[in-house]
Amino acid sequence: MIERDYIMRMIQVLTAALARIVFLKKAKDFPRALLEIQTTGRTLLGVDRTLLRHLSPSQLMEIFGSDFTVAAPKSYVLGILLAEEADVHHLMGEQDEADQCHLKSLCLLIDTLLKSGEPIEPEHPARIDEVIRKLDGATLPPDVQARVFRYLEWMGRFDKAENMLYEVLEHDPGFKEEGLGFYRRLLQKSDSDLQAGNLPRNEVEEGLEHLQKGHS
Repeated sequence: MIERDYIMRMIQVLTAALARIVFLKKAKDFPRALLEIQTTGRTLLGVDRTLLRHLSPSQLMEIFGSDFTVAAPKSYVLGILLAEEADVHHLMGEQDEADQCHLKSLCLLIDTLLKSGEPIEPEHPARIDEVIRKLDGATLPPDVQARVFRYLEWMGRFDKAENMLYEVLEHDPGFKEEGLGFYRRLLQKSDSDLQAGNLPRNEVEEGLEHLQKGHS
């Protein structure tokens, strides 16, 4: 269980910073917006923006230490700040930079949700969905597609998870075992749960049979 008081203190500071960042974006003062993001990162996380460019999402989580009750909220905050930085780069016409920031943001936001087993705050899934929306049209690396697949299953959006599963398989045939596990997990669920996820039992059974026959 993540310490809620600790999280709420971080979120309060972050919320105030986000309000300033939004104001600066609306004013088109992009250099100051980036500076505000960097300052907030140093204050809450003790990391410098330049460090972020050279580390993978997994490495970024590791720099916050082995205590996940501390690392999870910090990784979450970093994911939000990277999403804000991505928006600034987009507004500046720097789309490649924006996509790179959004990809790291998405990985951090999904990883913190799945590893903690619960949202860091109520807005956590909505923030993930927003980053996914902003990456629409961008080419997602297979490891990011796999994260999105796991997130969609966790959220109970089984039809969308199935669609993402086959996108992953196009680039990574070795993901087949995880796909088989997905269908088997769904078969353990009630018909009402499957209907809620828009993937009725007969379609789950068909998907499992198709994958077992050697989709690659």
